[in-house]
Amino acid sequence: MNKTIPKVIAIYLPQFHETDDNNRWWGKGFTDWESVKNSEKCFEGHEAPWTPLEENYYDLSKYETMKFQAEMAKKYGIGGFSFYHYYFEKGKMELELPAENLLKWQDIDMPFCFNWASASWIKSWSKIGGDIWNEKYEKGEVDASNGILVRQDYGDKEDWQKHFEYLLPFFKDERYIRIDNKPMFIFYRPNEVKQLNPMVELWRKLATKAGLEGLYLIGVNTNISDMELDAAMLYEPRTSINNLNDQGKAFINNGVRCFEYSDIWDSIINCKPYVGCKTFYTGIAGYDDTPRRGKSGECIVHNTPEIFKDGLIRLLKKSVQAGNELVFINAWNEWGEGMYLEPDEKHKFSYLESVSDAIKLISEQIETIELTKEDVSNNKEITILKKDIKKYKSFTELLIKWLEIERYRKFDFTGYFEKQGVKSVAIYGMAMLGKQLYQQLKDEEIQLQYGIDRYFGQYGVNFKIIRPEEDFPSVDAIIVTTFDNEQIIKMINKKSKAKVFVIDELIEHFWRNVYE
Repeated sequence: MNKTIPKVIAIYLPQFHETDDNNRWWGKGFTDWESVKNSEKCFEGHEAPWTPLEENYYDLSKYETMKFQAEMAKKYGIGGFSFYHYYFEKGKMELELPAENLLKWQDIDMPFCFNWASASWIKSWSKIGGDIWNEKYEKGEVDASNGILVRQDYGDKEDWQKHFEYLLPFFKDERYIRIDNKPMFIFYRPNEVKQLNPMVELWRKLATKAGLEGLYLIGVNTNISDMELDAAMLYEPRTSINNLNDQGKAFINNGVRCFEYSDIWDSIINCKPYVGCKTFYTGIAGYDDTPRRGKSGECIVHNTPEIFKDGLIRLLKKSVQAGNELVFINAWNEWGEGMYLEPDEKHKFSYLESVSDAIKLISEQIETIELTKEDVSNNKEITILKKDIKKYKSFTELLIKWLEIERYRKFDFTGYFEKQGVKSVAIYGMAMLGKQLYQQLKDEEIQLQYGIDRYFGQYGVNFKIIRPEEDFPSVDAIIVTTFDNEQIIKMINKKSKAKVFVIDELIEHFWRNVYE
């Protein structure tokens, strides 16, 4: 490995311009600036709303805006931008204009790459998985039956080829970011890309045929050992938020789930690389999604440029030791989630100056930084991987049985609960299995009172989700849908007199009935 100063790549949201779809979904002229301007203080000491320096609520469709951003980024040492790439079913795209304009505006010196955020766009009450954009602004036209704004379907070889052909002019652009002289492309949700490996195999062949030296492909927040990718990336703040949740370091402030900025940075630095694969790291300027989600959001508190600078110095050093070419920062301009390096009225250019200072310091120290080889002999990730394998195997087996029961129409929660003396029900865990159970119980017209989940809010019509820390309203039964639920069941029994059922046992009961 060679010692090099990693380039700092800032995550870039291409949102701040008017689009026909945003007009339909959220109202005429809507951009994420509306979320920012209308944000409210949710608790004492909450730094909201925040205002761009000189109230520069810019329009990303304008040449002057992107040129100014490029010049500012270069001045403070930002090595390029990672544009979110929104490409959906049958080639439908969203927020593509800034990147397409950049391709035309060749005089703008803005190195860039793409980060494919491939999940469906949904409203908060949708039954399918996906990215929820603006929970506080849900109005306008949408398919009311499923809450889907834009559906994702990865298609077949013909669709993959069309997608590559769209990307090719960007890959060939001299400003496109490369590793080993190969255009770099990030899969934000690689585990959700159906037939990822055959898609990647086709793309690599097409790249070579087009005269490129190949592609450098990165998968986010997953071990890529069984994927035809080149490296992994630990994406923040989600990785560290999950870690701090597990460590009990989250706290509720007037309904908002909060985390200390210094704790987040300590978690970032302490995160180990994925076993057996190159791993890039991400730092953050901040995080606060209450402008989009109100009190159902999350917030990192006590952010300062000083903590950011110290964290970035440590992260750059860690990346030098690992031989990484890049360090990512989330984000350049994610104003609707409080993640931005761009200057604001409070801190002015302090966060950008911190980037410049950190790079300068590491450049002065680089000769004294020793390259390290990660010792994985006692790496806790091996334990985590084993746990994940067990978890997903359990989920797979459960879903196979669920489908079998559906096929033979053997579900009868109504009859089952009548025998148990149960009339009213709550669901603990509103992820994939919780959503599936919600629909099943709703179809049988069972009295569903509420859900319990870390991420609370509204789901469906008249169905409220509360947090585990809150008091549980009285119900006859609570059904637990989460994996590894022993501690959860103990907690429920302490807080509620309700009968507790586990989804695995319920499915097993109905599955046995299939063959009786």
